[in-house]
Amino acid sequence: MSPLWDKLRGFEIDLQIIDGHDPDAIREALARPTDHRPRFIVLRTVKGRGVSFMENRMEWHYLPLTEELFQAAIREIESR
Repeated sequence: MSPLWDKLRGFEIDLQIIDGHDPDAIREALARPTDHRPRFIVLRTVKGRGVSFMENRMEWHYLPLTEELFQAAIREIESR
């Protein structure tokens, strides 16, 4: 099924693929007028983006986060 949007192009839908980390792009996609077709918005994202020890690491979907790791993640995000 990857990439999903290639499969969806054959249907009569309004398909948009945007950066899922960009709040402005998300707002614009949602606010854009529709042409009365179903709308499908694909948000391209990176797991754990911005945190070096989490980025693209599946295990951070289920591993417990210690207070120390939480604080390290916050420091990385805030330093950007």
